Parts: sequence; structure tokens; C-alpha cells
Amino acid sequence: MLPFNKLLKEKNVFLTPSQRKLMQYILSHDDESIFLNVEDLAKKVDISVATVVRLSKALGFKGFPEFQKELRLLFRNKLTTTSRLQKTVKKVTNEGDVLSKVLQTDIHNIEETLKQISAMEFKQFVKAIDSAQRIIIVGLRSAYSLAIFLGISLEFLQKNVWVIQLGIGDMWDRLLGLGKGDLVIGISFPRYTKQTVEVLRFAKERGNNTLAITDSLISPLTQYADHVLTARYQMDSFVESFTAPLSLINAIVTALGVCSKKSTMKSLKGLEEIWERQQIYYNTPK
Repeated sequence: MLPFNKLLKEKNVFLTPSQRKLMQYILSHDDESIFLNVEDLAKKVDISVATVVRLSKALGFKGFPEFQKELRLLFRNKLTTTSRLQKTVKKVTNEGDVLSKVLQTDIHNIEETLKQISAMEFKQFVKAIDSAQRIIIVGLRSAYSLAIFLGISLEFLQKNVWVIQLGIGDMWDRLLGLGKGDLVIGISFPRYTKQTVEVLRFAKERGNNTLAITDSLISPLTQYADHVLTARYQMDSFVESFTAPLSLINAIVTALGVCSKKSTMKSLKGLEEIWERQQIYYNTPK
């Protein structure tokens, strides 16, 4: 059988809305879901037992017990870390503990992101960016901050980048000009923006290479992406936690710089000279 992450990506497009809802719950509550029986899991997600069984079979397993066994193997290394985090969170009793709780959650998100990313998928993701003639990045609403960060970082490496701004109104006009060597990167997290999915779909249908940075392999972006990197998005606040995605993007850009050391150094040296000449940064008086 295929590795679970590849299996999920391959089968994602064929899952029903109820099955995707169930898979999203399992991935978001892995410490709990691997111990629930089929009836309790169905009750938690407010779906039928038959849906749980059908999801198991849709993913290629004989039934739910075999599916759950695979999930336990997948998540077994997470239990200790999860248990420690839960103990920490339970100690939060007032506003003074919020700092500890939020930072602990972000640390946990980064740890889980590191565990779930395939080194080979990361390598192929970086290679696709490195070989692209032009890079189009779409990340809307709160994910726009991630798109801007990635775009600026890639421009430091002298990459030809276009970060899409939906409000301008010429997005689809410009997308008609996608060239053969253009690469489109979609960034979106729950609740996924429809336009981001549609841009990836459009690029994929035109034959362009596509990448996605999202929260899980059942994200709607994955069905239109050649390569997908997922970052843990679990949060205990009304504000989205983009700590793990930002760390992932930082790793992508760093890997790109390492791939082309000479050109990277030349690019950064040129930027430093321009910044110095134009006095971009504040200099402390001597």
C-alpha cells in the first residue's frame, strides 16, 4: 500500500463531503480519534457509521479496524508530545497564562509540521520553484500575509515573482498570459478561499506546474497541485496561527538559497549595495 500521505492525496478527489469532514476531524484530533470505536467516531463527527466504513474502504482498507490500525501506526510518535501539551493547556486559568498557552501551541504546531512533511516532497517542491521561469503566488485574506512573505523572500533571490492581489480586478486577465515555464503556488488554510482553489484549478487545466501550501492532504487545493506541503494549523485562539506555515516557507527559501549558493550570494551582495547607497535602513549615529 502507498504511504498514507500519498494515498490520501491520491484518493482525496474521490471522497464525498461527509468523508472529507470525517478525515478532517481525524487529522485534527489524531490523539483522540485513533482510540474511538466506529460508533463513537461517527457520533463525534455527526455522520453515519456507514460513512466511516465507506471512508475506510475508499482509502483501500478492508474495513475500519484496518484503517484505525494504520492511523495508530501513523500517529504513535505524537502521543507523548500531545499529552504534554494537553497538561500545559489545562493549567491555563487566567489571562496571564495566555502567553504560555499560545506559544506552547505554536511550538507544537511546528513539531507536528516537521513530523508530517516528506523530505522527498519538500525536495521536489523546492526543485519546482528553482526551475520555474516565473512564479505566481496566490494567498488571499489572512493567507495574503504568507503570500507576501514568500514573494518578498523569493525576490531577494532574484526570482521573477507575481503575488496576486484579488482586489485589483485584473487577476483573470493576467492569468490568461500564463507561460509554459510559469509555476503557480496556492496558499490557503481553513476556511479555504474559493478563488485560491480556482486559480490552482485554472493553472492545472492549462498545463502549468502547480504547488500548494495548506493544512492537510484533504484540503481542496491538493487535487490541483503537483506537490503539496502541509503545515499544522491547530489553534486555540480566534486569530489564525501562521507560525508553522511561516517556518515552512522560511525553510523553502533557505533551501532555494543553498541550491544556488553562487547566484544567491551575488544577489544578496547586490541588494546590500543598493540598500547602502539608498540608505534604506536606519543607521545608529556614531
